[in-house]
Amino acid sequence: MQLQGTWTKDSEGYMDFSSSQLQRLYESITDAYHDVYNRYLEELDDEEDAHYQAVAEGYEMVNDYKAINDQEEFATTYYTPAYVLDIWYEIDPDTQKRMYDQGFIRVSSKTSETA
Repeated sequence: MQLQGTWTKDSEGYMDFSSSQLQRLYESITDAYHDVYNRYLEELDDEEDAHYQAVAEGYEMVNDYKAINDQEEFATTYYTPAYVLDIWYEIDPDTQKRMYDQGFIRVSSKTSETA
């Protein structure tokens, strides 16, 4: 399963997605990652150790450039045992700068099951 769509951010920082299914997946995936990472951070009181423990369980968040649709995009990617979630920004066609209040989302399932 793979879903793609768009997102916008309002003046208060809330994200709105092009479909309710994408919004539910975004919330579920990011919550799962943060739950695991924060549990280890609380337990170990060390960010690096918490990161490595979360990765060992299949949970990771990476901010980096990534090839998306045959282009290098700066993206935040969340990995969980079941999904890969990519969030990236739209580029202003005139200035070629990232627009931090709108962008794209792609959710890919690591299994053949649908969400």
